Amino acid sequence: MQGWQTPYLGLRDLPRELTDFELQAFFSFSQAELELISRRRGDNHKLGLALHIGFVRMSGRPLNSVRAVPPVLLRHL
Repeated sequence: MQGWQTPYLGLRDLPRELTDFELQAFFSFSQAELELISRRRGDNHKLGLALHIGFVRMSGRPLNSVRAVPPVLLRHL
């Protein structure tokens, strides 16, 4: 398999299903990161910021839009 042909996870869309490993690796935050999210955004925007940060970690690019966020991801965040 050639590396340049291998797509990144979530390159085009947020995956419909995420494994426990993916949730921990991309969408879990240290205490310092949680404090930064809390300080930088109001209550109405914390979830969205966490979703965007996790997506950047997962795919290497910002999340443009999302049709549906998997329920397991919402519960995790």
